[in-house]
Amino acid sequence: MRPDGSVRYFTVRESARLQTFPDEFLFHGSWTETMRQLGNAVPVDLAYIVASSVKTHLDLTATPAKNKP
Repeated sequence: MRPDGSVRYFTVRESARLQTFPDEFLFHGSWTETMRQLGNAVPVDLAYIVASSVKTHLDLTATPAKNKP
């Protein structure tokens, strides 16, 4: 909140940076639509970490394929 009581909302770019979207990522639509999309998005860095963990787990637990004669 500002000293005069008004509120400054985040810009789309500020919100995207908080969600770790790259600066090159383009958003389309109105401010409201874009902010809704960003609010529902999984942060990029978090998605990468979770996906890497799942891949590691799958690699460790995968059964080797049987050799065909």
